Amino acid sequence: MAKILVVDDELSIRKAIALSLKNEGHEVFAADGREKAQEIILQNDLDLMVVDLFVPTEADGMAILKLCKEQRPAALVMMITAHGSIDRAVQAIKAGADDFLAKGFAMQELIFRLQRLLDQKELQEENRQLAASYRRLRQEIEGRYRFGEIIGSSKAMRDLLNLLARVVDDRDATVLLQGESGTGKELLARAIHYNGPRQDKPFVVVNCAAIPENLLESELFGYDRGAFTGALKDKPGKFEMADGGTIFLDEIGELSPKMQVELLRFLQDHTFERLGGNRPITVDVRIIAATNKRLEEEMAGGRFREDLFYRLNVIPIEVPPLRQRQDDIAILLTHFATQMRQEKGREIRFSQAALTLLENYAWPGNVRELENLVQRLAVTVPHATILPTDLPATFRNTVEREAADAGFGQESLEEARATFEKAFLLRYLEKHHWNITAVAAAIGERRDTLSRKIKRLGLKSE
Repeated sequence: MAKILVVDDELSIRKAIALSLKNEGHEVFAADGREKAQEIILQNDLDLMVVDLFVPTEADGMAILKLCKEQRPAALVMMITAHGSIDRAVQAIKAGADDFLAKGFAMQELIFRLQRLLDQKELQEENRQLAASYRRLRQEIEGRYRFGEIIGSSKAMRDLLNLLARVVDDRDATVLLQGESGTGKELLARAIHYNGPRQDKPFVVVNCAAIPENLLESELFGYDRGAFTGALKDKPGKFEMADGGTIFLDEIGELSPKMQVELLRFLQDHTFERLGGNRPITVDVRIIAATNKRLEEEMAGGRFREDLFYRLNVIPIEVPPLRQRQDDIAILLTHFATQMRQEKGREIRFSQAALTLLENYAWPGNVRELENLVQRLAVTVPHATILPTDLPATFRNTVEREAADAGFGQESLEEARATFEKAFLLRYLEKHHWNITAVAAAIGERRDTLSRKIKRLGLKSE
């Protein structure tokens, strides 16, 4: 249903048009001249206007058109004109009218022309929304995968980002990302693609571990019609889809021996044949592979081809686990907490004591585990400041147990206590580069008391 204004000084024409539009399900307003039309235009968000060019004068008709374009620029305008004044109608089109119709028209023709204008308006709105969605998506992609958006200031991350900055400018060199699960290998692969010369071309992801072996070949290389039962039409594979862009082969260490041979053959000249086809297809793609396995160990065990490894290992990049990036934990926590505020309107922050526990946790699930923890806390903890007691027992117990293990094997409780205290303080002193003031704040101890303990325990910086 559309909101439509009909402006005509002839009552019979005004009523006939209004009645026909109401029968089509539209909400209709009617005006006999400039003053009433102005009142309706200012008070209602109109979709369409049907305006007699002479109401009662041409000056009035053009004034209504001008007012409409100023106050309701999204509304469309159909001008009605008498025979012999087509040139005036053309002038109205130049002034912003969207269509015109000479009087003497059949009502059905008017309804058809108006519906065409409404369809045009709807299409324009859809195009506007699609364009806006595309811009938002492009901004999200460019924002999320800028190197500046990869979180971390530790030396390990600075070294990694410096290497990535040199890698992106090369259009063709194959990259092999090795690192534990959850370290962000796909994020880095996307950053390489969207910061490089192929950024406007496709980025195609293939999880080699998620696709059954009997389907992976057709998934990668595609198939021709009739290649097997159910192959009713040609289907391009992932390599064809990525032509001109980048293909990301995740979990490359899970490839079967047969698929390792097929991939090696493709890497030699980027040419392949579809399953069931006999036509060679050549594509231009950059390959980024990733694995959480140590491929050198897989080669030694006979599970990964040596020649394929050297084809993939042109630019090796080791993605550090989170336990080697402890300086980044506070930054990551802040980043994910900010996301929770933006996405869910949930404000959370971490007390110093809670942060200390999290910084000393081993994070076997890496950044993915840390992100999941922040999401969990945002949902389950009712207050804003996260305390040690709010953390899952796993985080508290693991850190406490690691420190307590240092006291085992001692002859007496006093010796065990001293060993535990020494190990505990040494951990924090090393973490804070022997800044006693920072350590005192981290563990909730007075600086002078801490200094005496360090002296009593004989702790010294090497």
